[in-house]
Amino acid sequence: MGATMHPTRRQERILAELRVHGSLSASDFAEREGISAMTVRRDLAELADRGLVRRVHGGAVSVETLPTAGAPHRPAPRPSRPGSPGVDGPGNTDGGGALFTIGLVVPDPGYYFPKIVAGVAERTEALGGRVVLGVSRYDPARERQQVERLIAAGVDGLLVTTTVADAFDTLELLDQAPMPVVVVERSVSEAPVGADLESVRSDHESGAALAIRHLATLGHRRIGMAVFDTPTTPQLRTGYERTVRQLGLDPDAPVEVIDESVGVGEATAAYIRRCLDTGTTAVFVHSDHYAVEFVETVTEMGLSIPDDLSVVAYDDEVAALADVPLTAVAPPKNDVGRFAATMCFERISATAQTGFARRHMTLAPTLSVRGSTAPPTVFDS
Repeated sequence: MGATMHPTRRQERILAELRVHGSLSASDFAEREGISAMTVRRDLAELADRGLVRRVHGGAVSVETLPTAGAPHRPAPRPSRPGSPGVDGPGNTDGGGALFTIGLVVPDPGYYFPKIVAGVAERTEALGGRVVLGVSRYDPARERQQVERLIAAGVDGLLVTTTVADAFDTLELLDQAPMPVVVVERSVSEAPVGADLESVRSDHESGAALAIRHLATLGHRRIGMAVFDTPTTPQLRTGYERTVRQLGLDPDAPVEVIDESVGVGEATAAYIRRCLDTGTTAVFVHSDHYAVEFVETVTEMGLSIPDDLSVVAYDDEVAALADVPLTAVAPPKNDVGRFAATMCFERISATAQTGFARRHMTLAPTLSVRGSTAPPTVFDS
């Protein structure tokens, strides 16, 4: 950063450090940033005049909290280096002048999670920190190794998406971690371990309800569901069944977890024949990738979407690229990342000393209507 840094940028870093630590020494900050203590004192005086900090002998304290001396697990300021905060690979230990480091473990770097990672990085960088990323590739043993590596590296907070919904071994490990932990896109409120962990996730139950209500509004009374077996599936099924019951829809429409071991195309064709036999006029499909295959199979069978079958996909990663652009529900992935990083930061920062209740946050998905849904050609009674 150095002496050429624009005063506004420098003052933003002062405020960021006060958010994390609650107090700041003018001489220490000047040495770390490579600027004069007089320059720092001028910045502090200007910030104090604006009511953003409170001056004390030798530096300043946050106007929001008391100094945090003695607070558990308070990260120490790191010397500034060239570069900026962001997402770093597992082997990169350069702090880059970051005020704190958040470790993030996700199952898959390619599908669904990139937007969560981007949200975490965006929010963490805005708060003056950096992210270190680990990928478990849906391997429980690798997942624990990644968590243990980040704990040993001394990250200031952890964000973890477990490989499965009930990853009790990992939750127990996280429960014993010496730093704040937020579980991402998984529910921990009913788990037998991890009672002290916080969580942020998409409300997949309400996402399923969005899809079914959209189809019911169009006039569909018999709506099926075809899904892959994923950690999200139980929540989608709960939302689907509850909404079918609430709206008084036909409860006998086919619901199936597609068995990948017998061939997806064959299983999908058999499911579609069941829809035709039962007079099912619409289907809710998870995941997005499978929804694209589903459309292909429907077309290969000589049927038309949405004339013969309306389809709503879940995830909205590639739904718009299907042969027939798919109406889809989009979990708020970027916001999940942003809120998870914010929640973790609030535990790391000076505000944590005041204490507040453990939080389990759910965020509502949204629906994008495209060409794959329409009123049924023949209304069933």
